[in-house]
Amino acid sequence: MARRLPRLSVPFKLVVDRMTVGALVAASLMLLVIGKADLKLIDALATSAGDLASPALRLVSAPVEAVRDVARTVGQTMALAEENARLRGQVDQLLGWQAEATRLAVENRELRIAAAMPVEAPAMRVATAAIVGDSAGSFVQTRLIDAGSGHGVAVGHAVVDEAGLVGRVVAVGRRSARVLLITDPAAKIPVMVEGSGDRALMEGDGGRRLRLRFLPRDPRFQLGDRVVTSGEGGLIPPGIAVGVISRVGAAGVEVAAYVDWGRLDYVQVLRAEPVEAPEADGADLAVMDASSVAGSVETIAATGTVLP
Repeated sequence: MARRLPRLSVPFKLVVDRMTVGALVAASLMLLVIGKADLKLIDALATSAGDLASPALRLVSAPVEAVRDVARTVGQTMALAEENARLRGQVDQLLGWQAEATRLAVENRELRIAAAMPVEAPAMRVATAAIVGDSAGSFVQTRLIDAGSGHGVAVGHAVVDEAGLVGRVVAVGRRSARVLLITDPAAKIPVMVEGSGDRALMEGDGGRRLRLRFLPRDPRFQLGDRVVTSGEGGLIPPGIAVGVISRVGAAGVEVAAYVDWGRLDYVQVLRAEPVEAPEADGADLAVMDASSVAGSVETIAATGTVLP
């Protein structure tokens, strides 16, 4: 019996080992199943908790959102009040300018009547048009508008917006026209500096800067003086605002335009009534030349000097 016990213990150990391995495998499978069930259970519990907490969170956040809306409304109200005050100041300033412009217009008309001068006719508005196209080339500053000869637009007409002079019409079609901007080097505009009365020829540099050429030798203008059209040549009406003198240096006198080129959407086309020159025949010219010569002779005889 003592010799058979070791032989019987080997199969017993094998059985025990197999049972142990089976038990471990079963335990592992159970743990996996329990783990997956726990995850699903946790997800279900989290979802249920979120559903239950959502009304409570909504109740808690409602006062916060209400306070935020009230603060936003108060801020907007304060901003609107400030904007309203600023606009009222601008309106008062514009009303003052309007009254001053009306007074100056009446005074100008009375002075013209007193001096027996003809009353200057205002420029006529031909059409209002929209900008529908940009420059035709890299070195040309032009805009295309949707009004042409069918609307009364012709070459040479001035083009303005609410701020001031934009340019002049250089080409006209039936339903469109091309406008040469004042910033183009080919745009030569006769202008005058208000206050000093200095006259010059304004031209662009192909960018956004304007320069004054052919100024008098002793100009009297200052920085910030307004520049308007002089009306010389009869094409562009006088008195159209152009800009202000912004810089005086070695490059010349620069003018900052009133027009905002980045927001140029709509323009107006103006027509000026040119002043016709009087007609004179050959006999009148001969009489004028004879009287001029007679006056020069009398001056030479009286003073003993030779006129230049």
